[in-house]
Amino acid sequence: MKKIGLLAAVACAIVVSSCNNNTSTVDKNHDGDTTVGEHLDHSIETAEEHAAHLKADADKAVVDAEADMKKAQADLDAAVKSGDKKAQDAAQKALDDAKTAWEKTKDAAKAAGEAVEKGVNNAVDATKDAAHKTGKAIDNAAEKTADKAKEISNEAERKAKNVKEALEN
Repeated sequence: MKKIGLLAAVACAIVVSSCNNNTSTVDKNHDGDTTVGEHLDHSIETAEEHAAHLKADADKAVVDAEADMKKAQADLDAAVKSGDKKAQDAAQKALDDAKTAWEKTKDAAKAAGEAVEKGVNNAVDATKDAAHKTGKAIDNAAEKTADKAKEISNEAERKAKNVKEALEN
């Protein structure tokens, strides 16, 4: 019976400890509590990571399109050198298509980069605004609490004074 109880206690300890480790990526100071600031920092870092991945993908697409264009140019040069008019026409069409694709890819990558940057900046601004509003709300709550505590203290002091006066009379 003792072995079963010990086994159950160990199992419970393992389950509880595994459930409490879910904020390790956000909890920067490892105090077990995840603050609003830590959540905000994590959100900003995640947005920046996604933006970096998107930029890398766009840059790769531009490089690939440029490589295709250079290959098409090399094919055209080879067709011109060989004197094959049919191959030259096909290579010229392939080069024109590759140039168009390269320009479109560059434009799309530029637009995507600007959109991602704008999105990240908007997210950062919104996050900062939310943090600022949260800070103001906390300040207001603290101020109201202090005012209420002062009011209660004054009321208690007044009642103590009344009791003292009543005892003196």
